[in-house]
Amino acid sequence: MSKKVVILHGSPRVSGNSDILAKEFKKGAEDAGNEVKKISFPMRFINYCKGCLGCVSSGECVIHDDMSGILEDMADADIIVFASPIYFNTISGQMKTMIDRLTPKAKQLCDKDYYFLFSAATDNQKSLDPAVCELRGFLNCIGVESEKGIVFGLNAESEGEINHNENALKQAFEFGKNI
Repeated sequence: MSKKVVILHGSPRVSGNSDILAKEFKKGAEDAGNEVKKISFPMRFINYCKGCLGCVSSGECVIHDDMSGILEDMADADIIVFASPIYFNTISGQMKTMIDRLTPKAKQLCDKDYYFLFSAATDNQKSLDPAVCELRGFLNCIGVESEKGIVFGLNAESEGEINHNENALKQAFEFGKNI
């Protein structure tokens, strides 16, 4: 049965290492017959959460930007993929800004499967623990027990360097193919 997949590419760079991993996941998922939508944050305008809690009573964010469409896509998906470069051992600011804006649809996001795709300059997977903890913290808040898979794309500092990490590329493709 075909599934709807939303890939959230949280890098400020188009065609960077996390984007390459996202494209591999997308290829695998599409090869398996799934419907995939990749949302790249450099092409979107997402404001910071104001903390006004207007969304708690209305179910809608009071900020009118590209986030409303992203929320609808996420609520409609079966699978959600977070693809982020690692900056100072955690997810990008763009990814965190988007996560902070998920409150209006949080109840609709708890029945999804989640995958994490990380690209990092380091060769030390343990140093990505804060990024994993950040995303698992979000999942915990919405009642999701755990992610379905994580790709650690290490040793990828320069743009395109992830292409030398065949294991990460293959794992991203296989995760997509086997959802």
